[in-house]
Amino acid sequence: MRPNFRTNRELLAWIAVLLPMVAIVACGGGAPESTAQDGGRESFNGYLAYPRDMNEMQARIDERDLHGATQAYLWSMAMVPMFLWEEANLEVGDHLDLVTYVTPEEKGDILTANATTPYAVAAADLTMTDGMVEIVVPPGPVGGLVNDGQMRHVVDLGLAGPDRGAGGRYLILGPEAEEPENHSADYVYRSKSNLLIAGFRVLAGDAEERDALFQAYEMNAVGQPSPTRVISIGDASYRTYNRRGMEYWADLHEHMQREYFGPEDAMALQFLKRLGIEQGKPFAPDERQRRILLKAEEIGFYQSVALAAAREMDEGLKHTTFYEGTNWTVPLAVTSIYSHIDDNGVMELDLRTSWGHEAITMTEGMSAPIVGVGSKYLAAYRDSDGNYMNSANSYELIVPPNPPAEQFWSLTAYNATTRAMVYTDRKDVSSRHDIHVNENGSVSVYISSDPASMPHPQNTINVEGQGDIFFYFRVYAPTQDYFKKTWTLPDIRRIR
Repeated sequence: MRPNFRTNRELLAWIAVLLPMVAIVACGGGAPESTAQDGGRESFNGYLAYPRDMNEMQARIDERDLHGATQAYLWSMAMVPMFLWEEANLEVGDHLDLVTYVTPEEKGDILTANATTPYAVAAADLTMTDGMVEIVVPPGPVGGLVNDGQMRHVVDLGLAGPDRGAGGRYLILGPEAEEPENHSADYVYRSKSNLLIAGFRVLAGDAEERDALFQAYEMNAVGQPSPTRVISIGDASYRTYNRRGMEYWADLHEHMQREYFGPEDAMALQFLKRLGIEQGKPFAPDERQRRILLKAEEIGFYQSVALAAAREMDEGLKHTTFYEGTNWTVPLAVTSIYSHIDDNGVMELDLRTSWGHEAITMTEGMSAPIVGVGSKYLAAYRDSDGNYMNSANSYELIVPPNPPAEQFWSLTAYNATTRAMVYTDRKDVSSRHDIHVNENGSVSVYISSDPASMPHPQNTINVEGQGDIFFYFRVYAPTQDYFKKTWTLPDIRRIR
């Protein structure tokens, strides 16, 4: 039946339908070749949905599990060091005991510890204390904190806390504990996990006052007060930097068994479940799972290094550069130290990993812009030429006159592999030390494997045999000049 075209437009439309059919006939028949625009098979540019054999499908599953495990590694970077610090305390004492780390040697394997100020740390497992503990903080020059098992901040203690150095009694509730009636606490806070790390550093220079403050501290199960034992870590073997290989995953699995996790952790927990790491089940990965976990730990470690040592190269971390045109960055830059959830409700995985890779615990005193309270940290991994620093070279940092610190400043060197202080006899230079001051009030700090060859050996950090290194510059009780950046710290400069 011949079509009846009432208008030229109808005729043109009919021709448009016929032309492709004519082309098919001219080419010998068959379907026309699809394009990306028509959504046909070739829009996938040769990708095949199904593999040629099941080995290839298994490889796809293994790759999926590897990517998930790598992300779970980054998620757990802020968690495992907390468990390891608890483990360090248990080398010499028990839960709730106050373990002191005073000398640089005693603090030698703590992530980015300060060599100058004494530390005291107590660990609590709330599954052993009816879901809550009570902490008594003595009045005096102390800066303290309580963090949970994911290195989330619970509360500051002492000068930067609500007691503002006057001391007080703190009640810390676990994730699901109910606040008891008629308690005697001055302050009540809640933890999102069952592991707690409570600690403080004493800012007094006098050893007698320091020890008295240690002895006045208490941490108890509620309703079961007992004298808190103060124990030195001494020469006990420990480390708070993560173990490598399968030991890392074994540590994480052990920690998870007593922990409470919120909905924000669900995806990471699913990634781990694929590989035999699950709450309530033994740690027994099979050969395939072990292979993937070992590779994920290796990749995850290097990715966490990049998140810490290359902040200025990362679009999401560039804002952490402190002085424009320098390599100094702010290592603790999460929006929320309390939840690690940003203003849009998203977990700050990169920022949290950037800090958790090389540091342990976080406080408001380290992050909030409070004049005269707490401490501020700047980190440097590259020298003024943009090269990563290594102990094979010698360097100089000129600290300009009038540093913005009411108490003191320090420069500390760290081993980039372990993220602990360098394993030498001189780990830092501080304004508390007997150092040479230049005529204009500046201080030249040197970093060298041969301190005796430097212009002022008493101003020199010894980095002999340390390989890759990085530095934290700290100011204690920062002044307005720090926050306004009217005082600027130059880059560390290579001198030989």
